[in-house]
Amino acid sequence: MRFAERMDDLIRVRVGRDEKRSLIETARKRGMTLSDFLRETAVKAARGAAA
Repeated sequence: MRFAERMDDLIRVRVGRDEKRSLIETARKRGMTLSDFLRETAVKAARGAAA
């Protein structure tokens, strides 16, 4: 996935081993990297919360 702006900022999140495994598997099933999946999911959630 290509973005118009550079991805220079970093957000660190601690998760349990099983949570991480589940997130990686879900991202893989969608043909996404873990970073892309988490970014897309978080942005959608933030937009929904702001509405």
